[in-house]
Amino acid sequence: MAGLTIFGRTLITASRVGPVLCKSYGQASQRNILTSARALAKQKEWVTVTYEKGGEKYTVKGKEGENLLDIAINNDVDLDGFGACEGTLACSTCHLVFSQSDFDKIEEPATDEELDMLDLAYGLTDTIKCVSLSGCGFLGFYLMGAVQALNRHIPHLLQVGQWAGASAGALLAACIVTGVPMDKIKHVFIRASQEIDANMMGAFSPKFNIENYIYEGFSMLPNDAHELANGRLHVSVTRVSDGKNCIISEWESRADLLECLRCSSFIPGWSGFRFPTFRGEKFIDGGFTNNLPVPITPSLKISPFSSLFIDICPKDKCKGNPRHVVLAGENIILNAKNIKRFKDCVMPPSTDFLNIVYTQGYIDTINFLYRKSKGLNRV
Repeated sequence: MAGLTIFGRTLITASRVGPVLCKSYGQASQRNILTSARALAKQKEWVTVTYEKGGEKYTVKGKEGENLLDIAINNDVDLDGFGACEGTLACSTCHLVFSQSDFDKIEEPATDEELDMLDLAYGLTDTIKCVSLSGCGFLGFYLMGAVQALNRHIPHLLQVGQWAGASAGALLAACIVTGVPMDKIKHVFIRASQEIDANMMGAFSPKFNIENYIYEGFSMLPNDAHELANGRLHVSVTRVSDGKNCIISEWESRADLLECLRCSSFIPGWSGFRFPTFRGEKFIDGGFTNNLPVPITPSLKISPFSSLFIDICPKDKCKGNPRHVVLAGENIILNAKNIKRFKDCVMPPSTDFLNIVYTQGYIDTINFLYRKSKGLNRV
């Protein structure tokens, strides 16, 4: 017998207990076993363990060999829901997250039991440093659906992750890092699409002004939006003077941030003919030069255009090896569906259609997370 196990924990090995293990499990035997276990515990070294929760840190002492659950319980660490399974590891809620460099140092491969347990957990993408959102006009509904799925299964990405985008993707990314509710953003998109649908010339009607809706979106950003966005938001813009792409990630004020976002979504003709300026220079839509910016790797790329090179996107069925085309740095499949999607970016068919696009973004993200948990693809 290798050891005595009580409630799933091996307390002591046979070599240390000796003949005690041969006795029945009476009260005297249990006292002897626990006394021996305590004596051994005294010989072990103390270690310091720090638990972090919502910015608060709890530093406590534990014995070498104790598990984190026992140390937390023994020291009355205030962690809601921690150890609800009593250490049986009956779910995938408790798991460790390593940096890629530390993970590569682990010599022992994961067991089949561990992999089966992790299959129950969504969001095994914690090494992602940045989420990149494609510029896509009204197909931003697809991005919003994807973001809602990420918020449900990997909420820390929305809370502390870095976000990048061009055009509509940049506007949505700015709302995410500054905490604007997704429902409010969706409502602005819906009202804009309804106005387009009501005009005979659609988005190109003289009565329709996309800038009004963009400024309405700006009004939702909090007063400290620039402070919340600094270092977390990466906005793609195109400089008019030389046609080069620039990625902006630092702002001095809220007004500074809004000017940058307006430049990133300005399409000459559709948005107007007077180019906006940012820090004294003229800029236009970043989607002209870098529609899916990846300022940091590894990044999770999301786009409503089908591609074999984008993590989350519609998966159009194609025979053989589909032909791809690179547009403003975004590698997409050249097919009829993607051509229609470009048209839908500025001329959305209907609100019902956009809700379908939203749902597709959500489902495609769930499918991606499932494949990732199965190890069928890597970021």
